[in-house]
Order: sequence, then C-alpha cells, then structure tokens
Amino acid sequence: MLIPPGAGSVDCRVAAGQLRLSVSSAYPLKIIAPHAGPPLKDRHPAVSYLMSYGGGIVHGDHIHVDARVGSKCALVLLTQGSTKVFRPKPGAAEQTFQTIIVDVEPDALLCLLPDPVTCFKGAMYNQRQSVTLHSPTTSSLVLLDWMTSGRMSRGERWDFTKYFSVNVVRTPDKIIIRDALLLQKQDHFARRLEPVDAFALIFILGPAVAEVAQTFREEHRAQRIKPFRPNATHEHATEEEGIKWSVSEISEHGILGVAVRAAGPSTEALKEWIKRRLASLRPIIGDSVWSMYANSF
Repeated sequence: MLIPPGAGSVDCRVAAGQLRLSVSSAYPLKIIAPHAGPPLKDRHPAVSYLMSYGGGIVHGDHIHVDARVGSKCALVLLTQGSTKVFRPKPGAAEQTFQTIIVDVEPDALLCLLPDPVTCFKGAMYNQRQSVTLHSPTTSSLVLLDWMTSGRMSRGERWDFTKYFSVNVVRTPDKIIIRDALLLQKQDHFARRLEPVDAFALIFILGPAVAEVAQTFREEHRAQRIKPFRPNATHEHATEEEGIKWSVSEISEHGILGVAVRAAGPSTEALKEWIKRRLASLRPIIGDSVWSMYANSF
C-alpha cells in the first residue's frame, strides 16, 4: 500500500502477552521504534520517535501521523531535538502543517512528549494534535505541547509569521478539551511577550498518571501566589526560577486530571522545569523509556 508523502502510522498492541509495535512512514517523515525495555507490572512500554529528514519541517510540508495505543500498552511518542520549521521560499504561498491523531484504548496510556517547536523567521506553521480516550475512566494521557521564540542565536525572536496550534482531547462521542494558540506577526505579539521565550501546555489525564497530576497540584498549592488570568476560575499562577505556571482542574464526563500552562524566560529553564516535574512518570513508563525522554533534551 502506497503511503502518501509525509504520512505515518504507529500501532501498539499486546497480543498473546507480547508487545506488538508496528510503524510506517514516508518521506519527509521518518518514524523509528527502538526497544523500550521489559514489560512492567501493569503495562508494556513502547517508544517511537517522530523525525524528519534534514532536521526540520520544510515550508509547505504536510505531516500526518495516525497512532493507536492498545490495552495494556504505554506508548511514548518523542522527537529528537526541537521541531524546526524552516522559512518559506520567496513567493511561496503554501503553509506548513503537522497533524497527529491518536486513539487510546481502555486501560492504555499515551505520553506525547515532543521537544519544542522552533519556527524560523517568516515561518507559517499549523499544528493539530487530537487524542481520543476510548474509556473516560481507564484511558490515560500526558500531552506536552510547547514552543520557543525562535532562533535566538541568529537574532530571531518571535520573528515568524504565523504559529497556530490546536490540541483536542475527546471521547468517541464528545469533545472534552479544545485548546488553541494563534500567534500572527500582524498582531505585533512580540512586544507583548517580553520577557518570555518559551511556552508550554501539559495535559495530564486519567488513572495511570493520577500521581503525576497530584504532584503538580501539591507543589502548586504550596507555592500559589496570584491569579494567572484575571477572568479564570479554579486557575492560579505560581512563579519559580522565572517560570510562571498555572494549574487548572479537569473533570469532564469521567475524565479527571489537570491542565498545566507554563511560560519561561528561556528554553533551557523551561526544559529543566518540565523534566523535573514529569520525573514521577519514570516508574509508570519504565527506566529505559524515561532515559530516552530525559536524554532527548
């Protein structure tokens, strides 16, 4: 079967007590699946890297990944280095698109933990990540979506033309969460974002990662200072080491967890902040997979 350019798939399942992980991809997308270590008590860990030839997404590329996480599986999707979005060629009207669609079956866990998106000067990037939790009470999710201000080493800071990211979490019947971020150069957003150089959004949902969510709650409760958004309810901000962050409770149609938003003065500071707070994932996904994630920074 011919795979369209930029398309890929990841299928993770347990059959006869053994992990079965299959991946496919077509240029310019490349998906690799290294060994993820032995099975854990409650689940079989698996890992796949979503990569691109040439080290980034070329202007006009359309990347589309479909994935399925079967029961008793813990699939961790990673990238290798930041997702670089290159600038357009002169006269090019096409934009860049990346879509990731994942089905998480009952008693399964997805951890979508990419490195940040870095848009070059003039880049026009559109991203959509949609996760369907097939069991509100037993499917689990950790979704990280984050971005940097650009190639600061080249003097490019919030110098892209467009960044549009949409994250959707749903059941088979209903959308539970839809979170969108749109930054466009004509809105003169760069001045308003001083002195922020990186943003992150983290969804932590479901029973398998309840302890991870509780870690954020407890630390935030201990350090809470003031409202993060003036009109928000049940959402407060904390500032630590220059990182401003908020926690929002999620309780919709049986899906329980938190949404965490963070803004940092540098990519490195936010990287370390995220890694320290996700460390409670280690016993859930296994030492081997955790090391792959931690070393991808």
